[in-house]
Amino acid sequence: MSPITESLPDRPLSSSEIHALEAQRDAYGVAPVGFAPDRDIVVAFVVIVGGERGHSLGFDTDAEQWVVVESFEDGDDFSAVTERLRSWVGDDWDEELAEENRG
Repeated sequence: MSPITESLPDRPLSSSEIHALEAQRDAYGVAPVGFAPDRDIVVAFVVIVGGERGHSLGFDTDAEQWVVVESFEDGDDFSAVTERLRSWVGDDWDEELAEENRG
């Protein structure tokens, strides 16, 4: 487990937990990427630490823990970073979310 993921629970975050992280903008910035509103869970987000280094984080359903999907430096193409994380979310979560929606 990475130091960036150690303080996260062994489950996806709720929207209120993401809002609490966003409220701490002085320390870091948070951008949710994988949000399932019907379940009120955030399965992936990007965090920017100190305005210089960023990490894409995702909840790995097989390992049941948060993983660093990608690390990047300030100046990298943020839209490309979020698009790669969305792709990762699809790989890990599409089937599980589809099963729940079937009922």
